[in-house]
Amino acid sequence: MIISQNRKRGNMKLSKKEIERKYPPIINGTYKKDMPSKDIGYQKWEVLKTYQVEVRYEIVAKTKKEAAELLECKETPEEEIDEYGNTFRETIKSKFTSDLSGDEPITWEKIEECVPSLDSDIDTGEDFANYEDGDWSKDDWDWYKNEDGTDIEKK
Repeated sequence: MIISQNRKRGNMKLSKKEIERKYPPIINGTYKKDMPSKDIGYQKWEVLKTYQVEVRYEIVAKTKKEAAELLECKETPEEEIDEYGNTFRETIKSKFTSDLSGDEPITWEKIEECVPSLDSDIDTGEDFANYEDGDWSKDDWDWYKNEDGTDIEKK
């Protein structure tokens, strides 16, 4: 069986339309602003909130010193505990007796925002904002969003 070697091969170059679809042009100094990365616009916050926690421990040990060592080793304000020490006779149990948020104010501080990366067009040498690829910026003059998510008006 003979297979014909005379198959027509298409032009291996992409058409102008295919190139623009695959590599959209830079318009007004931006790239893919209409289809940005999903990360762009997210904001990172540091929140400081003060709690007043009172924990009551019940410790079984031979001496106060051993009890203090067991407390130092097992103590945690995050969760109640019910554990053994070095032997099954040594035990430590804790119970939250009050867990109040104090009168101290909660502080919120915006520390980063994901913004479009800055790239340079190799053909023209002009800088542009690349919305396809985001960078986390700690500099507030780079940010695009207010704390409520609305756009910052750049001047």
